Amino acid sequence: MTSKILPMMLGMILVFPSPSILANTSQSSIVNTLNQSNTMQQSVEQNLNVSNSEDKWSEWGLTRDDWSRYELLKKGARGIWSPSLDPLTTLGIEARSDTERDRYAELLAKKEFQRVEKEFAFQIAYNRAFERLYPNVLPFKSESVSTTSAAIGRIIYFTRTDCDKCVDHLTRLWSRAGNNPVDIYIVDSMQDDNKIQQWAVKNRIDINKVKNRQITLNHDSGYWLHYANGKMPAAFIIQGNGEWQSLVY
Repeated sequence: MTSKILPMMLGMILVFPSPSILANTSQSSIVNTLNQSNTMQQSVEQNLNVSNSEDKWSEWGLTRDDWSRYELLKKGARGIWSPSLDPLTTLGIEARSDTERDRYAELLAKKEFQRVEKEFAFQIAYNRAFERLYPNVLPFKSESVSTTSAAIGRIIYFTRTDCDKCVDHLTRLWSRAGNNPVDIYIVDSMQDDNKIQQWAVKNRIDINKVKNRQITLNHDSGYWLHYANGKMPAAFIIQGNGEWQSLVY
């Protein structure tokens, strides 16, 4: 009986793999898993890169071919001459036809309009917050506030959103103002920020001067009737004694 069982046990022992085989198999399995993980990660990264690129060119209203050409131009002479140019300007300057140039110019005009609208909207919101938080800090003299040195020389300009002749007046006003700060009051804004924003964009008010308060955009609260006596448009300059002197321009 024992002689029969022994071969069977030996046969059973032989079917188990050796420790070295187990180790090799385990190592191979780990390598395969790591390779699969790396492949998956690379695929995800590629998809993310494509998505990010699409976001880049679609944000400017461009196609994939447009963006490829833009990146190519950045590596050449244009990238050296004008490294900080935006994609639309770069492509427009290096356009290969009038049709291409017109297309990029139109896209840039729309993009710039959107940018300025957003910046004006924020600046107007900032001005409103500033006036709410610091109601007694005014850029010019009123009956209840003494004149400060900052107010002297400021130009006060009253206008309306529907004043067609005011466009020409504004051009002359900028020439007359020079470095003097200008406070613009929209008489018919009805406390609606959007009306001031639209007027500013339409009249090409310099957003940088608005940001540094060289130009302020304001709702009129009765100053026009008090000082301008119904004249439209009307401009004044604040004198050293705090008086408003009618400005000829």
